[in-house]
Formats: sequence, C-alpha cells, structure tokens
Amino acid sequence: MMTDNIASAQSTRGFDIASLCAAMDDLNASDLFLSAGRKPTARIAGIVRNLDAPVLAESDFQAFFKNHLPPKAWNDFLEKRDWDLGANVGKAGRFRLNCSFQRGNPTMAIRRIPSGNIDAKKLLISDQVLKFAEEPRGLILITGATGSGKSTTLAALLNHINKKFNKHIVTIEDPIEFVHNDICAVIDQREIGTDTNDYPTALKYVVRQNPDVIILGEMRDPETTQIAINAALTGHLVAATMHTVDARQSIERILNLLPEDQRDQVAQDLSMTLKAIVAQRLIPAKDGERRVPAFEILKVIPLARKVIARQDIEAIDEIIKGGSQGGLQSFNRDILRLYQNDLIDLDNALAAASNKDEFVLLAQGMETGIDTFRNYSADPDSGISIKKLLRDAIRYGASDLILTKGSPPVIRLDGRIRPLDMPTLTPVDTQKLLFSVLSFTQRAVFEEQREIDFALSVKGIDGENDEREFRFRVNGFFQKGAVAAALRIIPSHIPSTEEIGLPPAVASLYNRRQGLVLFVGPTGSGKSTSMAALIDKINSTRPCHIITIEDPIEFVHDHKQAIIEQREINSDTMSFQNALKYVLRQDPDVILVGEMRDPETIATVLTAAETGHLVFATLHTNDVMQSVDRIIDVFPSERQGQIRSQLAACLEAIVSQRLILRKDQSKGRVAAFEILLGTHAIKALIRDKKTHQIAAMMETSAKDGMITMERALRNLFEQGEITREELLSNCPQAAFSLLQ
Repeated sequence: MMTDNIASAQSTRGFDIASLCAAMDDLNASDLFLSAGRKPTARIAGIVRNLDAPVLAESDFQAFFKNHLPPKAWNDFLEKRDWDLGANVGKAGRFRLNCSFQRGNPTMAIRRIPSGNIDAKKLLISDQVLKFAEEPRGLILITGATGSGKSTTLAALLNHINKKFNKHIVTIEDPIEFVHNDICAVIDQREIGTDTNDYPTALKYVVRQNPDVIILGEMRDPETTQIAINAALTGHLVAATMHTVDARQSIERILNLLPEDQRDQVAQDLSMTLKAIVAQRLIPAKDGERRVPAFEILKVIPLARKVIARQDIEAIDEIIKGGSQGGLQSFNRDILRLYQNDLIDLDNALAAASNKDEFVLLAQGMETGIDTFRNYSADPDSGISIKKLLRDAIRYGASDLILTKGSPPVIRLDGRIRPLDMPTLTPVDTQKLLFSVLSFTQRAVFEEQREIDFALSVKGIDGENDEREFRFRVNGFFQKGAVAAALRIIPSHIPSTEEIGLPPAVASLYNRRQGLVLFVGPTGSGKSTSMAALIDKINSTRPCHIITIEDPIEFVHDHKQAIIEQREINSDTMSFQNALKYVLRQDPDVILVGEMRDPETIATVLTAAETGHLVFATLHTNDVMQSVDRIIDVFPSERQGQIRSQLAACLEAIVSQRLILRKDQSKGRVAAFEILLGTHAIKALIRDKKTHQIAAMMETSAKDGMITMERALRNLFEQGEITREELLSNCPQAAFSLLQ
C-alpha cells in the first residue's frame, strides 16, 4: 500500500507526517492513526490496515507541530495531554486532529476536512433525504453512531441549499468538518473553541443574526436542544446531528434531556416543528473498497405528530415499519435494497439489520408486527529488599503481596492470606520498600494525594523454574499514618476464554458490534482477566480499532488483526472522564474502560455504547441487580429517567463473577458467573422501573444463557467443584434449597 507521497515522506530528518496526510486521497483512507514507536495505520473502507511506511518517532510529531500548528502548540499538547483541533496542512487541505498520549507516546487520529461540494448521488444519499433541505423552516435531525457519516449527510443538505437557493446559512461545528464556499448562498462557518466558546452561546447569538438556515454540528445538551427547537419554531430551518441510533431513540433523548416538568410542552413544540429524522449506518460494500449508507427515514406525517405530542414513543417504530406513506423507510427495508442491488453481501446485511429474523422474513417477502512499564532495577540501600519479596511471591504462585506496618509481608494464595516467615515490618520498612520503586515525580504525587496506582515489571522464577518477566499492579496508600502497599501479579499471558472457563453466553460477547458489556464483582474476582480475554479474542478475529483506558494498564496487548491503543491514567491522560471525552473522537470500534468511578464517566460510557461502539467496563458492585441500581441511582433524580432509557437501549450484558476455592485446594480457585443478558424483556424491565423483577426473569431465562449467582454456585457444588462450606459462605440463601 505504498504511494509516491508515502515514499517521498521518508527523509534523513525523519518521516514527514504532512506527506502522509496528502496521501489519504490516494489511499482512499478516511482516518490515519499515528503513534510514536509504531508504523502508521489507516482506516480504509472501514477496516484498519497497516501502511507500508517506517516506524514513527516522537521527533516526527514535533516537526509536524512546528511546521503546521501555531507556535508553542507542542508545549500546549504536552500540558493538556488530550487535544482536539483543526489545522491546515499546506496543499493537502484542512484536517481534524485528535492528539493524545498512549503508553507515554504521542498519538494522533487524523481525519481530512473535505470540500463541502459533495456529490450526493456518488455517496448514495437519496433525493428523498436531500428534499428535506428545501423545507422553509422546521427541524431536521441526522442521527447515527460515531463514524456513520452523519456530518457528510448534513454537509450534503447544506450543499444542496447552497446550489439552489439564495439564503444566509450559519454553521456551528466542533470542529468544522467540511469547508463550504459560497455558490448561491452566503455561508458563515463557526468553530467551537476558535470562533465561539460553546454551542448554547453561539446558537443564542446566531438566532439574532437572522439566518435562513442554521446547521448544528451536534445537539448535545438541554440548553442547545431548547434553543434549536425554539429557532425552528420561529421561522428558521435548523438541521443538526445527534448521537442516537434511530428515530425513536432520538425523540426519547430530546424529551429526557429536559426537566420532567417541561416535557409536555417540549413534546408539543417538537411535534409542531420536527420535519424529519434521518438515521444512518455505514455498511462495508461488496467490493471491499468502501462503505455504503443505509437510512432509516421518519418523515413527520400527521400520525407521527400526534404520537410525538402524546409521547407515545414506542409507536414510532411501527409507523416507520408501516411505510404506507411516502417519506417513511425502515433500516431493514433499505438494507434489503442494498443487498438486492448487489452493493453489500448477506453477512454484512445481517450484521447491520435492526432485527436479523425480521430481515430474513422481509427478504423472503414476509414481515413481522508507560512510563509505568519500567523495569525495576534498584533495591533499597539496606534492610529488606522488595525485589526479593516480589520474587518470593512469584515463586509461591501468589496473586498478591501486601505490605503494612505491624505485620510481616503477606501473600495471598488461592484467595487466602498467608504471612511470610519474615520479621514484622516497621513504618520505616514499608516506606523504604514502596519508595524504592517510585520515581521522584511519583513520590511527590503520593505524598500530596496520599494514594498512588502504577505498574512495574520484574524478572522472576515461577513455580516451574521458568525465568521470565512478571508485571505487578501496585497500589500505595497511607494507613494509621504509615505507608502501606498492595501489589498484584498481572499474568503476562492473556488467557483465552476457554482457559478461564467463560460460559458460552459470556464468551460470545466478543462478537457484538455495539452496546455495553459490564463486568462486576469484588476486588480480585477476575474482572480484568475476563475483559482481557474478550479483547484478545476481538484482536485475533477482526480488523478494528480498540482503545483501552486503564488505571493502571494491566494486560499488554500486541497488535494482531486489530490496532490497540492502551492509555494509562496519570501517564497518557489525566482521568477516565477526560480520556473518554476525546476517545469518542478517535474513531474507535471497541472501548475498554478500566472502571466506571463517577457519574461523568458512566454517562459518557452509556453514550458511547448506544452510538455504535462496543464498550467493556467494570463496576465495583456485588451482583447484577446492584449494578443496575448503582448506575441509575448515582445520578440526581431529574436525570434518572434519561439514564434508565440509555441503559435499556445499550445494555448487552452484566456479568458478576467470584473466584471460589476448589474442593481440591491444590487446583486453586474456580470462577462462578452470574449472567444478565440485555434481552428485550430485561430492557423493558429497566425502562419501566421494574428492576426488582430482574432476578425472577433471570431464573426463568436459562435457555437464553442467563443464570443467578445462587444457581451458578449450586451447579459448582453439585459438580463436586466446591465444598458445601464454600457454597454457604458465598451464598447463605442456598441453605434453604439444600434442605429441599
């Protein structure tokens, strides 16, 4: 995949990233993924592919910043760690740059900002969609997952107006995606962060500039949504995008964004002003060289207006599916059209279909109603050695090493605490042991924040006398005024789903294309290992873009079929919520979030999961019921309706797991899994505030792969894997069933 531009980019001074940007058209690439220490990769026809180019160095990034960005941009990037901006790259044009760090190295996700003179027919955008741009006033919504082509369709609508009508058009974007030149219309393009501060402020003042058409890059918050609806009511044509996957969810999102006491009025306003919702998905074409759009179209006919006004949102799907009036089109019908026209193959058609069974019936003519990765080399000047302690933990096959004052060093074997035959540690000992593996910067952070998480590696000899490198996750903290630490061994080998005994219902989750998969359970229950096994399965089976956000990074993944970016909190980014905000702009297919710790992170995870990303995450709860309640209850009451709706829309599975000591203790521990799958019935219970009925539903849904923790533990007991004592210790309520 070498082009003249790529070949000429190499020089004695390094690799010219600008030349690589110029080569994107020749490569037919939508995105570039660049990282120091790795060869460039590109997304071509939706698939992430390696480019025939040399490994990039940090100096290549510095040179690019120096030549194409404002002065001090490099220093600003080093300070911010996450940065999203637009830039002109010589004759190559304008590009959107999402800059970040992963494993301590600079990375960039680059997307070209093309000309707004879009050939809608070439992109298979139908005249029916373009016709909506000729409305004199009202609201048009373009929805879909990240990377589904929403911005392209929005630009096509603008270009259609620009070629036919003498109008004043104002766009508000974050960032500008297409550059439009005046043809018939006068166009002002405003960029968030450069020309204005935020959407609500810009929209408030734009309305006073008397434009005929307002183009919004995204309706993302209550204030923007309210102003946009009001603008559409008062004579403006407003076209905007939303991160929702279909028409029903879009209407539901708008109503849930606003306070409950305003919803009746908003529903009335929306019913009067909404002209159309165009939801879209991009499907790999049969030729393997591009992706083609499939559209769900809701033209707001009188029946739809009545349904919206009375907030009967569930009826929207049936209105679209009916399709008896012009302007209504379901995803399945459009996907069938693409398949019948030989533009996509059957596998991709089924993967994209809203309901596979319904699609098959439709096709048959029927329908249904690192910086932290450093090698440890220094021992304390005197006294006890942490290197020896770590090696002892490795040799004994321990999972954890615990250091605290007033106790000898302690290891955890098969879930049980065992002290080493060593002297009791003093506060001086524990401080010296932890500080021996901290850099000066980390010491300062630890002394200020009184907590620290990081990872380190050390060579050791395991129980089979094999010498290799072992990695540890280290948590340092203070207790009773003295330093303490817990060090957990992270296996260097990523186990397969078969090796760790994941049930088929859980092991198959790697094949999902979007939604939320949540692993819950107490500390040390194997949540990270289960997620790593599923990520490795994805990495081994399909070319895609995976981004992990961890604190710290535990399992290190090599690039196989997928491209994997692993970002560590406090090294590559400042926080989970900050990283997630920018990760969504880096065009990932799969996102792993080490822990959902706060409402902001949970809200962003739900948004990512319902907008076309497959998201794996953990939560420190004991069971699936508690997990559902925790996600909803962490938000204030006025937001809980929206969160409940989002969770119901995106949930694929919640897996609660525990590690139980085997009956034959020499064989270690066995995992017990409680599994909740996001079936239609479960989603309805969540949406309708009937989560107390979930446990009963799980007990009757074994055929779907669901199982309660009590049933899972009883199965292990009946199979002779665990003792009666372990069963009752982990599930006291099982005592009654044993008596029956």
